[in-house]
Amino acid sequence: MRPLAAQAIPNPRSAIPGYNLLMRVLTLLLFLSMAPLAFTQRDVGGSKDHPILTRYPGSVIRFYNQVDFDKYPLALAVADNRPSGVKDIEGKTTKITYQNPAGRSPLEIFSNYRDALKKAGYQDLFTCEGAACGRAMYWQRLNGLYASGGPREVRNLTVRGKSDGKDYTVAMSVNTGFTIIHIVEHKAMEGGLVSASAAELAEGIDRDGHINVYAIYFDTGKAELKPESTPALIEIAKLLEAKPALKLHVVGHTDSTGVFAANMKLSNDRAASVVRALIADHKVAAARLSPNGVGPLAPVATNTTEEGRAKNRRVDLVGQ
Repeated sequence: MRPLAAQAIPNPRSAIPGYNLLMRVLTLLLFLSMAPLAFTQRDVGGSKDHPILTRYPGSVIRFYNQVDFDKYPLALAVADNRPSGVKDIEGKTTKITYQNPAGRSPLEIFSNYRDALKKAGYQDLFTCEGAACGRAMYWQRLNGLYASGGPREVRNLTVRGKSDGKDYTVAMSVNTGFTIIHIVEHKAMEGGLVSASAAELAEGIDRDGHINVYAIYFDTGKAELKPESTPALIEIAKLLEAKPALKLHVVGHTDSTGVFAANMKLSNDRAASVVRALIADHKVAAARLSPNGVGPLAPVATNTTEEGRAKNRRVDLVGQ
């Protein structure tokens, strides 16, 4: 005897016109209504708090980006509704956008971050509130540091300090909905590896015949001196004034990134820029300075890490 086949019991509701479509719509609406409960409390994939600054309790990461080495435009003032006093800084850059927890005011969140940074020894570089921060569109064009929402609720803060022996700049913006935090871990040569005082320059040359200077700055791939180099140039001029018989080889160095021939030219051009500035701006006699470039040929550290490459990018003063 053949087994009896299971008989489907007809659903009388399926005979209603449009019933199946109606059920699909209701199921979709139910799913969408439950979706926020299922997903809104999850950070975006691959994201995490920065080691030096934890999130405000209950916040959720909505955007996360980290670059090992990048240029970041830092605004230190506002003029004509636009961020101004812009200074480019470089280093490991982390950008995090948190969704604020419900029931917490922007002022409460902002104050907690500000107090934590102050307690850690960070120094204020810039702060603004409400309309004094300018228009959001200009911040978005500059560095994206502007939380969405009404301008009266915006509070921005930029600070700089050290954590675990590393130098950081923290820029943040808080609003009713979001907290945006950008953290730049400065490259090693901006961390004060070598003091550029005239006395220490003289001591290094007297002791070793040369001294590496890390306080002379250039944009990546360029030979034009950045304004931040001026204090170091002043100290070199003081050194030469204090030692009238001293003559210097000014030697440019690069890391090994890029084409060898280009690095050789770049290092020579950078050394020449230093010499020109010392002659033109600091009244050093041309006969006392000789520019040379050796590219990546004399490293003082490995070129396999960013920290090592930063140490290799330098200007060396060599006594003649």
